[in-house]
Amino acid sequence: MLKNISFQLLWIGQSLANLSDSLYILSLITLIYQSSGSVTLAALFTVLQVSGQSISGLLAPLIIDRYRLQVILIISQASQTILLATMIIISLSLSSETLLMIVSLLFVFTISILDGCTTPSRNALVPRLVQKQQLVKANSLLATSDQMVRLIGWSLGGILIASMGEINVLWVTVGMFTISTVSLLFIKEPVKPVQLKKETKKKWDHIKEGWVTIWQSPVLRRVSLMEMIEICGRSIWAGAIVLVFVEEVLNKGEVWWGFINSSYFAGTIIGGMLVWLFSKWVNRQIFRSMFFGSLGVCVFTLFFAFNTIPLVALLLTLFMGPAYQLRGIAQKTIFQTKVRPDLLPKVFTSQNTLVNLTFGSSILLMGFISDVLGVRMVYFVTASLFAASALLALTMKQERVTEEHSSPSENQVGEGGRSS
Repeated sequence: MLKNISFQLLWIGQSLANLSDSLYILSLITLIYQSSGSVTLAALFTVLQVSGQSISGLLAPLIIDRYRLQVILIISQASQTILLATMIIISLSLSSETLLMIVSLLFVFTISILDGCTTPSRNALVPRLVQKQQLVKANSLLATSDQMVRLIGWSLGGILIASMGEINVLWVTVGMFTISTVSLLFIKEPVKPVQLKKETKKKWDHIKEGWVTIWQSPVLRRVSLMEMIEICGRSIWAGAIVLVFVEEVLNKGEVWWGFINSSYFAGTIIGGMLVWLFSKWVNRQIFRSMFFGSLGVCVFTLFFAFNTIPLVALLLTLFMGPAYQLRGIAQKTIFQTKVRPDLLPKVFTSQNTLVNLTFGSSILLMGFISDVLGVRMVYFVTASLFAASALLALTMKQERVTEEHSSPSENQVGEGGRSS
């Protein structure tokens, strides 16, 4: 797989794009916070990102049938690069802090709409670039890289901003976005690409196709339900809930908040590497992998909630990483092997929209639970959610979904078809 030039270009290009995304958001949050002094205004960037990507998920099926995935990725990232460069130039000419904030928020929202097509298109392109028996390895490599660039972006981003300034860091991200876009131009699909549909369809038919495919397959329906349940649990790592836990339960300061977050990212990186090493077992035991992954997160989260020792909290957070990755990579592989190639981009787009909407809502819900019932209750609820997810995985029929000698259409679902 590592000799597959097209997959390498996709992997490197998307890693650069993800790193650029982390740096540009961090730079803008810092810039707006220093200008306005408002945490709420700075937090609007995350809200607008989720909103833009959700809108994109609803509209993306309208273009998926018209263009190849490679073209969608190129147009999406090239447009983001141009918009980001334009935003920097306009920002330099603005003297009003209010105008700067408005312009920045508008550009972030627009860029997020374009970015909403990127991850589903990438995930749908992977099965066209690698063989079925290599999907688990490919997904583990991409998942590990995603976590590494997030760790690098959020840990080194502050150092770069302090030494170079926000505007200069933004120009660096433009350069990385440009390199990422150029790398996509040289991707070549080794097999005949999926033929784009020529028949006339109503716009609503395009939009609902991915949703209908998920609903018609019992396997995809349950995996999507598991994903929604688990996203509710994972939202505890995205907000200030960890900070509250560190201060109220562990009796430590903000430095330990950073330690906990770094430990989580380190665990997911290690987890991705472990899934890579044991990819053959994961390939054969795909549903069992989801079960053990969800069960592992449940157990470690429960221990985390009861624990009051900071060093033990670091270790438990580290151990959660491999469990998260095992579950997530297995679920992604099921989608890639259970859905027809022509419908896969739409299915991933629908799933991504579900994830974004669930994630945004769950942050508010977990924050409310923390305020009313205490921060520990949030972790008890999360453990319960992952226990429910593990039970769902246990009820699913154990089968090997990525058999080396199966036909391309075997066990795949689409509109009008059901999974076995």
